[in-house]
Amino acid sequence: MNNKIKPCFVYCGRQDCSDMHSWGPGIRTNYIIHYIVRGKGSFVNGGKTYALSAGQSFLIRPFDEVCYFPDSNDPWEYTWIDFDGEEYVRLLKKIGFCESDCIIGKIESEKILIFYEMLSLLSANKNQLYTADGLARTILGTYADCYPVSVRSSEDSYFESARLMIHGFYHRPEFGLPYICDNLGISRATLHRSFKKNCGASPGAYLLNYRIERAGELLERGSSVKSTALSCGFQDPLYFSKVFSSALGISPREYRRRFINK
Repeated sequence: MNNKIKPCFVYCGRQDCSDMHSWGPGIRTNYIIHYIVRGKGSFVNGGKTYALSAGQSFLIRPFDEVCYFPDSNDPWEYTWIDFDGEEYVRLLKKIGFCESDCIIGKIESEKILIFYEMLSLLSANKNQLYTADGLARTILGTYADCYPVSVRSSEDSYFESARLMIHGFYHRPEFGLPYICDNLGISRATLHRSFKKNCGASPGAYLLNYRIERAGELLERGSSVKSTALSCGFQDPLYFSKVFSSALGISPREYRRRFINK
């Protein structure tokens, strides 16, 4: 079985929010980084609100519930890059986020905005996808140059890299521990040791628990059991129901009913 997942650049654009344009609450299926060109606004992720201003950036990860809106007195304008793929995830893990895993510190527009502008022009042309892909990597590389991750032990780095892969690819049924080990170039034993050290759980348990958590969020929003299973990396809805019930002590159908009947 071929575990390789090909990278795929998606889109880039720009939004002036002087009309108070906002988005959410909702979820995205790709990674999206917004760079704030001017003004101020707020980004809400995981129930926490971040007040942001020009030069800062915020990252939306697949299937995180988020919303963002401009400041009423000084509405922001931002540009964004929307992407998905293993090569981009590898670059993301090199960025030292200033707050949680979603906020990147200020970067002068002269250092990065030109790449966003060029990318916005190229991404609309299917004949320029390879050039667009290169610019997307340049943007992520610029972030990593300005805010590199702190030096960690090898096992800590393996854990963080694997954790980011899980958060990015958990919804794909072909994704699993062999894929992580192949891409990090480590053994199952090393992966297991890094997870036990950093979070006290095995990598398999972490992946399963993460899938169950995301599934619960979808069920709470009214997603069907079958759709939820497929959206969280389970090819067999019956197997999904079994592991969900085992983990939470309640079937996904009953769990969903509790929320849609409120």
